[in-house]
Amino acid sequence: MKRIENQKSAKLNLRNSLIRLDSYIEYYASYSIYNNALGLARTLLAAGTALTLLFTDEKVLFKSGLHPGWSSEIVPINALNFFNLVPVNFITLTKWIVFLILIIIASGWRPRFTCIPHWYISTCFLNSALDIEGGDQITSNITMLLLPILLMDSRKWHWQRLSTNGNSFGEKVRGIISNTLFYVIKLQVCVIYFHAAIGKIGVNQWLDGTAPYYWFNHPVFGMSSWLKPLLNPFLTNSYFVFLLSWGVIVWELILAAAIFMEKKHYKRLFIIAVGFHFLIVVVHGLFSFFFAMTGALCLYFLVEYNNRIYEK
Repeated sequence: MKRIENQKSAKLNLRNSLIRLDSYIEYYASYSIYNNALGLARTLLAAGTALTLLFTDEKVLFKSGLHPGWSSEIVPINALNFFNLVPVNFITLTKWIVFLILIIIASGWRPRFTCIPHWYISTCFLNSALDIEGGDQITSNITMLLLPILLMDSRKWHWQRLSTNGNSFGEKVRGIISNTLFYVIKLQVCVIYFHAAIGKIGVNQWLDGTAPYYWFNHPVFGMSSWLKPLLNPFLTNSYFVFLLSWGVIVWELILAAAIFMEKKHYKRLFIIAVGFHFLIVVVHGLFSFFFAMTGALCLYFLVEYNNRIYEK
């Protein structure tokens, strides 16, 4: 008798587990990431590249064609690189055509149709421009990961919210694919911050706190001349640079760990993180990096935070 009762109990537990799993899958399939935070991320990513093109002389960006180290033999995609297909004499016209396309992308019109040009432009720019930095790499990676998500996006403008109850088979498939890839993007952002923090721990100058002084006075990426009289007195203070050095490392670890935190903390973390990257712009002048990372932070924090508001 006891054995029969144990079997019934086991079957009941299995049934309850399957019901819970089915409920979770239903929720996962019906959860929509297609809101204005996703749109804002795309706008920021496009704006970063567009502003680089707008404010940088094309002769500096694309001296005389592709860099020899980025030939199509080494980087196969450069055989189809837009900046390589057009004659060098028309590089100015090419720049403005790309700029206008990026403005259309940033406006939010038809993400399903503009996602491929966005990825193509970002990748071509990354593999052809001479004046690039980490922000251009991040933009290229994220626009590629967004492709499958946006190809299923039926919105006219990416500022709109795509509501779905996940009842139809097509909606469920879209929900499962888009949410899975969305969390891959979140993992990518998490790894960016984790790698940045761990990478610093392996450098003696970051451990002893002297790295900020060297980076702030770097001949290429250092602070502007008008900032030096204001900040250099602090940078010669051992306590200040030590706290600044370890403060950056700890903050980047917190941002990496945020992927496991409750969504109610996301808005506060987003605001502080954007402020952190804005200070990097003020000191180092990495504008495209700011736009790329702020776009990434929109995906990392705001998409789910916005859904949390809608669900209330």
